[in-house]
Amino acid sequence: MQSDPTAFTPMKITASRDIEVGYQLEPVVKKVTLDKMRLYRSQWPRIRNWHNDFAIAQKWGVDQPLVFASQIMEYFGELLVKFFGPGHLGGTLSLAIIRSAWPDDLLTVKGTVREKTVEGDRIRLLLNVWCENQDGEKVMVGTASGLVP
Repeated sequence: MQSDPTAFTPMKITASRDIEVGYQLEPVVKKVTLDKMRLYRSQWPRIRNWHNDFAIAQKWGVDQPLVFASQIMEYFGELLVKFFGPGHLGGTLSLAIIRSAWPDDLLTVKGTVREKTVEGDRIRLLLNVWCENQDGEKVMVGTASGLVP
């Protein structure tokens, strides 16, 4: 029997006081398809735009629909939930779009612990985070953080 490739799989190592600066988080890998892009906003075919319709995308000067930036941001959310835990509070995420992502791209979201700071009786882990396509080109870059007991 085949397992569900979209099932949530926890990270082997999660956020803790013992994590060292420089630690590289286990990446989150997602294959983006046009069907997933259309399902993402659940408005297809009622609402068409350059994120889900070839003709509209071409009218705007691109060959094919562009992946929603917010869809990619959710992949960062998955990385952070897997690392800090599903109930963590006090986290931050700041991202910048570097280039477009397209249907059939294989996107990999990565993170590295950049710094540890003390906040009261907790530790804040500051991360550098980024998303690369299958060619190693960065699509989004930014920073994130979370508190650990």
